Amino acid sequence: MVPDDTGRRIDPIAIGQVVARNLVPVVGILALDWSASTVLLLYFVDTMLSIGVIFAGLMSWLGRGSVEDRWASRLNAEVGYVAGAAFLVAFIAVPLGMPLVFVGALAGWDDVRTVFSDPALQAGVAWQAVAAVWSYAGLWRELHVRSPEELRVKRRFALLFLRWVVILLAVYSPIGWLFGRFLPHLLVALYAGASIVVEIAPDRFLRAMPGGGEDADPLPGPAKAPQKRRRR
Repeated sequence: MVPDDTGRRIDPIAIGQVVARNLVPVVGILALDWSASTVLLLYFVDTMLSIGVIFAGLMSWLGRGSVEDRWASRLNAEVGYVAGAAFLVAFIAVPLGMPLVFVGALAGWDDVRTVFSDPALQAGVAWQAVAAVWSYAGLWRELHVRSPEELRVKRRFALLFLRWVVILLAVYSPIGWLFGRFLPHLLVALYAGASIVVEIAPDRFLRAMPGGGEDADPLPGPAKAPQKRRRR
């Protein structure tokens, strides 16, 4: 066991599993000729769907007391929450998705329809959509018994958002442009690395990112030496 930044003990086997799982796309690109651009697009879709799940869950939690206790009313309300979350995600996807425009220009995306006709991309998006529905159902159940503060929803959002900020910083930095058509490969490696850090040391990741420190757990204070009792 090794301690993380909050003093908790982490199992090395668990660390190895996290690293191996997140490096699968990198190995696939290097050894199996996977498309780095496709993997990056899937990372973006996964980020947007995960953020959408949080938005929909919060809307459902906020509107729970105002919905009639009938299944039709509840179903209609849930559809409205999901639609509202989709609108918000579409709104923020424009600035967050700008790196993909530059990546496409450097990677030679001549036709957007050709890119999205890739069967691997379509299968990946379909799988992520199913996973998002499952995740929303889990969050919906959790919010029935616990508050967003107890579930630390704001912290979840910060980790998702700031992980994609790593991509933004790389694209808009001079280092990113030096990679040219290999920029997608760099971004996939950065995202995989950020994902590993988020899972293993989330508080350290939050403190390293701009504005993320407020969602990190406080560092453990110095242990106080036991006080000796005075003899009377």
